Amino acid sequence: MINIFDRPATARPGMKGVAAGLTLAVLVAIVASCGGGVGTGGTGSFGSAPVSGFGSIFVGGVEFDDSRAAAFDDEGAALPTGGTPIRLGMIAEVEGSAVTIGPAGPMAAASTVHIARLAVGPAANVDIPGHALTVLGQTLQVNGSTVFDPTLHGGLAGLHAGDTVSVHALADAAGRPVATRIEPAAPGEAWRLRGFVSALNTQAKRFAIGTATLDYGTASNVPADLADQQFVQVRLAGVGAGGVLQVNSFLPASAAPSDSASVVTEGVVAALTPGTAFRIGALAIDITGAVVLPGPAALVSGAQAQVEGRLQARTLVADKVTVLTTQAVDQRSYQLAGTVSALNAVNQTFVVRNVSVDYSTAHFANGSAATLANPNVSVHLQGSLSADGTMVQAKQISFP
Repeated sequence: MINIFDRPATARPGMKGVAAGLTLAVLVAIVASCGGGVGTGGTGSFGSAPVSGFGSIFVGGVEFDDSRAAAFDDEGAALPTGGTPIRLGMIAEVEGSAVTIGPAGPMAAASTVHIARLAVGPAANVDIPGHALTVLGQTLQVNGSTVFDPTLHGGLAGLHAGDTVSVHALADAAGRPVATRIEPAAPGEAWRLRGFVSALNTQAKRFAIGTATLDYGTASNVPADLADQQFVQVRLAGVGAGGVLQVNSFLPASAAPSDSASVVTEGVVAALTPGTAFRIGALAIDITGAVVLPGPAALVSGAQAQVEGRLQARTLVADKVTVLTTQAVDQRSYQLAGTVSALNAVNQTFVVRNVSVDYSTAHFANGSAATLANPNVSVHLQGSLSADGTMVQAKQISFP
């Protein structure tokens, strides 16, 4: 099973290392932020947030059994065994069964997981001092919770202008996209971009996402109701005159969870009508009866929020909205469970679930560092990301 946690916390020490991929055999991961939870009852459950661990799937404090889950890429195509791995920092959308209370707490069965990337395209304006880069007209911030592929040694310093990258992202309190994972794109992979439509010109067949201008004059699958503030995903054919991105086709923008599901989701607040409604991605959110923390004044367009509630007619009827602080977004805790491999006692590192772990500063329970050398030893651990975002440094390690 996959173990997913994402609980924003207080600042944690920096680390060194790399998070490698996970195959579909140990599929999906999704997170719960700020200690929120998915409610019990109803016909199902849904979660959407950055992957922050492996071992079981935990969303809003609910443990999901993923043994029968199906995985899909961001075009909606099924991922076969051995296909694209789910990795730390990826944005994933998980749908599951109704939540029940078991001996260990709230439990459910995951049925599907969808990958939800922001962009695939060439990096530009790599600004190491400013902790930023641009991909397809989207200026991305990099912070302490940005996971980098292990091949990008030094994190952002391992990127160069023109490198084709795959980027997952959320937004910070100012509404700027913050990368949650950056990795090299697969060879030959088509460029794509996800975001909100603005400056739509139906006569010229053009619109904008961020600072990028897109031409959809020859695109397929154009939504009949295409409009400003609509959340879309497009596959790109390349760059035309004046740097205009040429749209090849429109793709599904987001997973569509079933009605009556219990939901926890995280993202940037858009199209806000104070006290009434807003959107996160393609999901409409009704907040008329919701408790807003730390208070209604904190809920503004561009803020990042976690929402808990239920789905009715494809609208998330919120019970609770938590506006996340910059510190909470920047510092995420990671949890892993699995069998230790590739132990290096000299460098004090090992691998679990294909994630590299530094245990040099870890505290141990039910054993010691020497226990790691036992054959087929399993561990549960919590930690944070290294300074370059390529490894998890364990703070607590326990042996079951």
